[in-house]
Amino acid sequence: MTKEEALKQFANLGAVWFGNSKQHFAFSAYNRLNGWNKLADKWKEEAEEEWEEAEEVLQRLVELGCKPADLQEAMKTIEFPFCDDPKKQIEGDFEPTAIQQLSELAEAFNDDYPTKKLILKWIDGEKEHMAWEAQYLNYIEKLGYENFLTAMM
Repeated sequence: MTKEEALKQFANLGAVWFGNSKQHFAFSAYNRLNGWNKLADKWKEEAEEEWEEAEEVLQRLVELGCKPADLQEAMKTIEFPFCDDPKKQIEGDFEPTAIQQLSELAEAFNDDYPTKKLILKWIDGEKEHMAWEAQYLNYIEKLGYENFLTAMM
């Protein structure tokens, strides 16, 4: 991966986190409205973390000489589904290839320690994110969907 490709992918990562943050804030509001407060709290926590990560990407991009328009261009290419069904929210957000993609991106920044360090931190966060989603999907399977929703109240 060339440095230019790595920077473009890094900008795309920021775009993904900005978009996911908005999406997860919407999921939080919707779930809270329906009384699933535990799930709403989890989505809100995720939204806030993703917003912080997006800000870190943008700050690092600026330090590397990129402009906010680079991030804006990346955001035009990504769609974020907004769904009402909590199970679909979790399933749609579960991205098993994310850690591999982040690891490959980290390798592209071997000569840029500050950027690589950020990406490695995000890999740990992504592992935690995927773990709670897998846990909640397991709860749905074990408890049944209606019982899961009751447990989320």
